[in-house]
Amino acid sequence: MTWEERWHPLREEWIIIAAHRQHRPWKGETIEHEDSPLPAFVSDCYLCPGNVRVSGKRNADYTGTYVFDNDHPCVGPEAPDEAAPANGLYRRQPARGIARVVCYSPRHNLTLAELGVSEIENLLRVWQQQYVDLGSRKGINHVLIFENKGEAVGVSNPHPHCQVYATNFIFKTIETEARVSQRHLAETGRVLSATS
Repeated sequence: MTWEERWHPLREEWIIIAAHRQHRPWKGETIEHEDSPLPAFVSDCYLCPGNVRVSGKRNADYTGTYVFDNDHPCVGPEAPDEAAPANGLYRRQPARGIARVVCYSPRHNLTLAELGVSEIENLLRVWQQQYVDLGSRKGINHVLIFENKGEAVGVSNPHPHCQVYATNFIFKTIETEARVSQRHLAETGRVLSATS
């Protein structure tokens, strides 16, 4: 058995490692995986080409990568200013920005790992375009491109896609990782990596 703390250099904090706990008894929820293959097109999927999304907008009949503003964004360009200052522990501020969805492929039954090389190259170009376009806008301080994978983490649709959040703030984890990486480069002349 191993009980130890390990230094996480990007987060600048100690984390607990207790790998033996993976063998503890479990009587909680289990997730059943569906074995039946997904079809290439699903008529009621709000991410498939030509289908109507929950907002009532219709997707283009796209044949490659497709980008659109998220119908249920976590940030918005018109986030209202706080009417009155908050007192005590409860504080708030406007979460302004743009949230987008990037569909990797018109095919409902693919994952990122199953895309062809040219499709992945195109997706990388789209990510770069989104990063440059959104990052150059007034009031945007950070662009985060990420993919949630699987129902267990709250993915609402299996169609291959990711999210783009362009926000007026920088997520704390990203801010810390950037600061630590810059300091490491200045101190060592090397980029921070697993072999640093």
